[in-house]
Amino acid sequence: MRICLVGYGVSNKALLENILLKENYEVFVSNNKPLKKEDKYLLDLHNIQYEEEHGKLLRNCDLAILSPGVKPDSEVVNVLRTSNIKISTEIEFAWNYIKKHNPEAVFVGITGTNGKSTTTQLTGHILSSTYNTFVCGNIGTPLSSAPLDKEIYVVEVSSFQLFWGSTFTPEISVLLNLMPDHLNWHSSLEEYYNTKINMVKRTVMGNGMAFVNANLRGYFDNLQRIVLFGENGNIVWKNNMIEAGNIVININNLSLQFELYQEDVMAAVGVALNLDISKNVIEEFISTFKTLEHRLEFIEEYNGIRFFNDSKATNAHAAYSAYKSFRNKGYIAMLSGIPKNEDMTMLLEELQQYAKKTIVFGKMVDEIKKYEFFNNYIITDTFEKAFELALEWSERGDSIILSPAGASFDLFENYKERGRVFKEAVKSLKWR
Repeated sequence: MRICLVGYGVSNKALLENILLKENYEVFVSNNKPLKKEDKYLLDLHNIQYEEEHGKLLRNCDLAILSPGVKPDSEVVNVLRTSNIKISTEIEFAWNYIKKHNPEAVFVGITGTNGKSTTTQLTGHILSSTYNTFVCGNIGTPLSSAPLDKEIYVVEVSSFQLFWGSTFTPEISVLLNLMPDHLNWHSSLEEYYNTKINMVKRTVMGNGMAFVNANLRGYFDNLQRIVLFGENGNIVWKNNMIEAGNIVININNLSLQFELYQEDVMAAVGVALNLDISKNVIEEFISTFKTLEHRLEFIEEYNGIRFFNDSKATNAHAAYSAYKSFRNKGYIAMLSGIPKNEDMTMLLEELQQYAKKTIVFGKMVDEIKKYEFFNNYIITDTFEKAFELALEWSERGDSIILSPAGASFDLFENYKERGRVFKEAVKSLKWR
């Protein structure tokens, strides 16, 4: 089989080094930009042909493994489709490979618009108490880098990965929520939602178990083998406790008690109970879990003001969930970044009513101006000015929260840099 790696990013590099080279496939690389010197060295070392502009190598394969960022309307996809070349993804290929060598392995696939990374990490953390577990996927560690001997693989899966792979079927699926996102990549909201819904349906059809937000029950004709979590579901949150039938799990972790994390914790607890982990063990591992960097991350308190970094909130729903956790508490909101063609009404209504003031900077400024009802804000052009304005509007007992609601690429390399700059600004206050 001739395999072409279309795009040579983190996931396809891992696939090449950990699986394809070991199995002696005929492989070549088709990239759409110059490759790094070290990448060329590795490819030359293994006599792998490559091109830095999509061309003849792309057309000369039986299977194209696409990097997640390749858009469906791109010219490279048009070439593959007109040439009747099969398309797959690193996750799908690695999943098949692992199942071939370790058929008893259990896969937990976690998807949704918001909360995937936290749920993936928390689920893996709890399951590691009892099982030989590997946490991977869109969270940053490619599945193809996983050892073959694990009992459970907890995999975060994005809509991009699911769109290009139609067979990935975890034994346990989790669908956290669905909100408009990535509409600059997907052709429609329905297409975006279906990438995630279809993974759950494949799991159920394969006699697996699915854990689905109760708000999404309408997307499923049959709820057999589906456990609903959330209001009016099988698993519910009450007063910092989770009730699952006659089992009550206490959430003794102040960070996870934020409303932002309730869906994540309910889903992780459901998976753990399904895998026969005891109440006491679940409670113990919840209490020791540390939330992710850049996800409503408490930085520190300075002069009575608390600072929270939620730079990973790159869409309106994620930011809404964060700010909602601070209702009836004094806070200054910071919005920024590139909007994602979504309705921001719910978020801005929240900030209009509950925020002391909202500081808006970057590309987000033009988007905010479209909502005439929203007037509880100040605009500026740089992060530095926005941070100073937030300090001016805050007083002892308040919180300053960076939960931007937009992609970071207008002013920063990525959301991590944006969060890091915010954290550095907070820590520099002690030197003033």
